[in-house]
Amino acid sequence: MIKKRTIMFLFGFLFLSSTSVMAQFTVIDAGQLRSYLTGKKNVVLVDSRTPEEYQQTHIPGAINIPPDEMQAKAPRLLKDKAAPVIFYCRGMD
Repeated sequence: MIKKRTIMFLFGFLFLSSTSVMAQFTVIDAGQLRSYLTGKKNVVLVDSRTPEEYQQTHIPGAINIPPDEMQAKAPRLLKDKAAPVIFYCRGMD
């Protein structure tokens, strides 16, 4: 079950394309997230909070890549360049 608190802070959708340098960003809501996660499409869900927050609670299936580790971890963890990547965090500070 996806927790409302976590969904509330969902902030974006990033589609990485192997043929394009430019990334397309689209903000999605909880219903759209649910559709992506229950669909048959290959989707990567990235929790961009701290490792401690991720350990405390996260959406099942999400991987943890904090912003300060994005450059180092993303190439290794985000291998499928055609898969939509959905990022979420705790919100704006």
